[in-house]
Amino acid sequence: MSAKERFIDNQDGSIIDSTTQLMWMKEDGWQTQEKWFTWDEALELVHYFNSLKFCSFQDWRMPSHEEIVTIYGEEATNQDKYGKEIHLFPVFPSGGQATVWLKGESGQEGTLFDFKNKEFRPLYKSKSGRMSVRLVRGEMLK
Repeated sequence: MSAKERFIDNQDGSIIDSTTQLMWMKEDGWQTQEKWFTWDEALELVHYFNSLKFCSFQDWRMPSHEEIVTIYGEEATNQDKYGKEIHLFPVFPSGGQATVWLKGESGQEGTLFDFKNKEFRPLYKSKSGRMSVRLVRGEMLK
């Protein structure tokens, strides 16, 4: 199945992945808020979009390790906010961040995912660098 067939743009700010059945926000936090995020601020963004009932849902969250890699494609070409190549399927608009926070465990360290190289990196949750978040909802089909 091609990426064009796999991803369905709902024309409401969300995209459905027909393979995993996950619903993704089309834009990441940088694209919607024009700011960087600490892990706690990313969690606040989750609460914000849930309070808005974005796309009529209140169960948006940060993605897991297993979920985020489903929208990474080795062959996919997209561009981050700096015009650098990232491997995010192009159904998602260009101009987002290459690194996004993932849902995390308790403690001081969170995890980032990098769309440039499919790398997971630990980082202090309070660190405010060039990180964003891409929200997801639903249960992933195994």
